Amino acid sequence: MKNKGFTLIELLAVIVILAIIALIATPIILGIINDARNSSKQRTAELVAKEAELAYTSYLFKNNGTGEPSDFCKYMTNDYFEMDSATLDPNGCVDESKQEVKVKGDNGVEYTVKYEKGSVTVHADNLKDVTTKLSSK
Repeated sequence: MKNKGFTLIELLAVIVILAIIALIATPIILGIINDARNSSKQRTAELVAKEAELAYTSYLFKNNGTGEPSDFCKYMTNDYFEMDSATLDPNGCVDESKQEVKVKGDNGVEYTVKYEKGSVTVHADNLKDVTTKLSSK
């Protein structure tokens, strides 16, 4: 009568091989996941910059073309900034001399949006700043 099945040595060899594959693959997979998260955060920063540009355009449209890019605290409000994947800080532009607001992305990242010399810059920790130029009329 023949015994069918695997020996303990064969099973241990397969488990060791699988463990080695898992040890090699885990850092690679974690790196890919981390790169995807960073890419998502960077893309959200770019979208926030574009939305700030659209908020300014909407502000001009609703005010018959009157306004300047430096009216930052007037157009960086929920009336003009309408982004599905990010929300403005409810306090808005608290200090007009600072010309900046906080935006919270749905990815949990807080972005600082700042107006300076005709441009809006979006900053977040560990990300490259995104700047967009606002054209006045």
